[in-house]
Amino acid sequence: MKENSKKYLGAKVRALRESSGMTQEDLSAVCDVSWRTISNLERGVVVPDLFMLCRIAKIFKVSIDEMLGNNIPKTKSLSRLGKENQVIEKIKKADDKLLDYVDEQLTLLLKYFNN
Repeated sequence: MKENSKKYLGAKVRALRESSGMTQEDLSAVCDVSWRTISNLERGVVVPDLFMLCRIAKIFKVSIDEMLGNNIPKTKSLSRLGKENQVIEKIKKADDKLLDYVDEQLTLLLKYFNN
């Protein structure tokens, strides 16, 4: 598997895991592997075998094509996924008041820039 594909798959797994509120330990328990394996997968160091890929896709209710980026718009580059993860991490650190404010501002920005 090409290096970019490994990194994309890793970023995708991380994004799915985080959006579902799971830790690496949670996912590793469900997949019956160590948390280090999940960490290495998310960093693009290792590639899961077909059975593990199927298991992860089933856990997050996505297709294998989606896991591999086959039906993701071309605008979702590896750098975009990285940026999305950075934004998610910042949002997780916000208190409720700040989160409400960010949500309002983001709604306004999307309304303005998506016309």
